[in-house]
Amino acid sequence: MRLRQKTYLQLTVWSAAALVGCAAVLYARLVSWAQHLFFTLFHAHTYLTTAATPLLFVAATMIVERFGPEARGSGIPQVLSAIDHAKNEDAEGDDAEPPWLSSLVSARTAVVKVASSAVGILAGASIGREGPTVQISASVFALFGHLTRRIVPAADFRSFLTAGAAAGVAAAFNAPLAGVTFAIEEVTEGILGQFREMIMLGVILSGITAMALAGNYLYFGHPTIGNPSAALIPETIMLGVIGGVTGGIFSRLLARPEFLRLPDQGWRKALYCGILCAAVGMYSGGATAGSGYEITKNFLESASVEQWPLFFWAAKFLTTTLSYLSGMAGGIFSPCLSIGAGIGFSLAKLCHFANFKACALLGMVAFFSGAIQAPLTAVVIIMEMTDQQVLIIPFMVAALLARRIGQIFMPVPLYRFLANKHAPQAVEVEHEPL
Repeated sequence: MRLRQKTYLQLTVWSAAALVGCAAVLYARLVSWAQHLFFTLFHAHTYLTTAATPLLFVAATMIVERFGPEARGSGIPQVLSAIDHAKNEDAEGDDAEPPWLSSLVSARTAVVKVASSAVGILAGASIGREGPTVQISASVFALFGHLTRRIVPAADFRSFLTAGAAAGVAAAFNAPLAGVTFAIEEVTEGILGQFREMIMLGVILSGITAMALAGNYLYFGHPTIGNPSAALIPETIMLGVIGGVTGGIFSRLLARPEFLRLPDQGWRKALYCGILCAAVGMYSGGATAGSGYEITKNFLESASVEQWPLFFWAAKFLTTTLSYLSGMAGGIFSPCLSIGAGIGFSLAKLCHFANFKACALLGMVAFFSGAIQAPLTAVVIIMEMTDQQVLIIPFMVAALLARRIGQIFMPVPLYRFLANKHAPQAVEVEHEPL
């Protein structure tokens, strides 16, 4: 009997993971189509598209408010809150709502997430699909976990949610190791705790020492690609500091939006944010719309940084903040990477750094780590997406420095802070001291 239950459990997880992969691809194609349509319309009918942006902002927000309030924003905080709910299931008593019935990870919420974010992309909002993919994936695993509990009552529902979150990151970025790292570092942060920083410091210092004594070599060699220099000390330190400051301010604004004095009424707030984003988008020629993937990729493949718009990162920072605070569904993963790359490109252009592409990658790591405070995830995501393992030491230095500076502005990690908002009665999670 136990063997049959174990087999059923494995088949369930495999089925959920396969469905997540399919859902992630279909969602990515929907977002890509919506973004392509926006750019096509923007370049053909600039003024008309700009005028429609605030109205579509309101539509995307009203879809969330009317049909699924838990679909608001990124979706990762909701998943963390659902995992906390599942963790405290036994302590909450018989009258508490079972975690598998939570609207935080329901099928309805997932559908609303897709609809609202698609409209937001059509509006030219600065949002990404990665965070929503995590919530959608967790919803799929929650459904399969609910079905599994009927046959295998001892199945750990929290494990299903955690696996769903990790699968979502892996599928969204096509970065399997990043999914594992995200689950360990962000979803189950208590496992690493204060040892995370000790581990990174140990790796950094030992790595630098070894490279100083033996050189930067590959263990088994690499006959086709030469070793680029990893000695990017000024760039690493400068971008670590700048990424920490800007990332910390970014997360602080998302956590404490009252500083911006936006209207309280949902549709008015969305309209206000839409008008501002439309104005910035028109000024930038539409460059601030969407995730920022296209413009970042184009310059990473270019031969020069001279044509880079110097203040793109600031415009992207503003539109991403406003898009998130408007109340629509949409993630900040990709926009954070785009902002970070923009900071790196701009610094390289101003300071005449030769390796502007390395600066962009360091900027991605630094801003992401400063804003999200997940340095290991930042390093692994960029390393997997760009295949630049040779820069792992500068990446880790920039990530660690940015995280420490980001904590000054936002002592509690952004996703955890927002997750606690979704579960005000949840048991408070301990955080490592400053």
